[in-house]
Amino acid sequence: MTDELLDQVDKNDIVIGTVWKSEAHKNIKIIHREVAGVVFNNKGEVLLQQRSFDKKNDPGVWKITAAGHPVAGESPAIAISRELNEELGFDTEFIFFNKSYLEHNKVGENCEARFVWVYYSIINYYPKLVLQTSEVNDAKWVKLTDLEEFSKNNNFRFEDNSTKMLIEICKKLKML
Repeated sequence: MTDELLDQVDKNDIVIGTVWKSEAHKNIKIIHREVAGVVFNNKGEVLLQQRSFDKKNDPGVWKITAAGHPVAGESPAIAISRELNEELGFDTEFIFFNKSYLEHNKVGENCEARFVWVYYSIINYYPKLVLQTSEVNDAKWVKLTDLEEFSKNNNFRFEDNSTKMLIEICKKLKML
């Protein structure tokens, strides 16, 4: 895994410098940015990805469509498009949904503080998926009405921040 140089931001999400991702993930006082994107289709489905089993955090867990970090100097809007293309091999136009501040401070895991920029897209086709196997083990379209059943049979957690983002978008767009 290669390290990435990220923008360091203050409590107002203003860039104040740069920081290596490895350092930002060890110090809750160093705030950085992340992006998260959810892709829906017009058939009432969401595209979920299963993280690679080689990932340090949440290996094998099913999550939203794509997520990652803007590299230093990269806008969150460009970063989410890049992440989707890298992880799943296709492009779409994303719509900004919201931005929230999150801290993660569990023993044995990343100790980090970040602003998460959340985006969504609604498409009317099934794109050809090309998985980045170092990041993604599997991907599948799941009917929104089947998410609870999906969670019973797969490692998909409703208490997970990414799932909460997904549900929040669905409620705002009246998809659930």
